[in-house]
Amino acid sequence: MKNILSLLTLLGIAFTLSTLQAEEKTFEGEMSCAKCNLKQAEECEDTLKVGETLYLLEEGGERKTSEHVCSGTAKAKVTGKVEERDGKKFLVVSKIEVE
Repeated sequence: MKNILSLLTLLGIAFTLSTLQAEEKTFEGEMSCAKCNLKQAEECEDTLKVGETLYLLEEGGERKTSEHVCSGTAKAKVTGKVEERDGKKFLVVSKIEVE
């Protein structure tokens, strides 16, 4: 019985943590292309720089978003869920507003 209660407690904590990580937030920063502007990728990929943090943007499973900024930068507000993969921060986008 004690083991079952411990397991249920751990599952509850894991569910709470995964729910917190999946929360959407809005970020404001400089949107640019990882290949053309930042020279950090082999293919065009959108990024959002917020302070010192660089997020790789994903929209609909693609790294080149509907508001693609290839050369130069643009101020943008991006809403989405933050994920971390392979030591990189990704922002899975639900809304982009380029100024």
